[in-house]
Amino acid sequence: SKNDGMKTTKTGHTHQFGNTRAGVRNNDGDTRTVHIVNAATVRQVSEKIGIELDPMRFRPNIVVDGLEPWKEFEFVGRTLRVVAAEDEKQVDDDDDDITTDGVMELDVLSTTVRCAGIGIDPLDPKSGTLDMPILLAKHFPQYGPYLGVYATVKTRGALRLGDELKLKATK
Repeated sequence: SKNDGMKTTKTGHTHQFGNTRAGVRNNDGDTRTVHIVNAATVRQVSEKIGIELDPMRFRPNIVVDGLEPWKEFEFVGRTLRVVAAEDEKQVDDDDDDITTDGVMELDVLSTTVRCAGIGIDPLDPKSGTLDMPILLAKHFPQYGPYLGVYATVKTRGALRLGDELKLKATK
């Protein structure tokens, strides 16, 4: 998913993304979170239920690919660092709020519990309704009704189509 120039500010923000309390619980009351969905996880769910699903059904801000299915769950409590695609620069010289090296970091807060809202495909709303929380819990009981992870922007920077997210080394 393309999210050029994603920025956050420390103003009196009160909007809460979706129905999550991930920011409130895990980020000192700050509700500004982004939702990351792994395309490989969505493909595995599609194969298991026999219906082709688009990652956009899960209302992500960021879609990643190239991971094993469900690998994103291992990122909870860790920091992801944006690594620029080789043909892109990460620096935005016109914005003082973006780090000088343009490297964005995201703290992964929690897995995303799924609600009935994802039962409707936003790209094809007339295609019918699926009870995704029940399907997830039935076919993937080890993960329950969860798909995707919530994160917060730790260090501002640019995120562009083709960039990679890498786990930051732990100390």
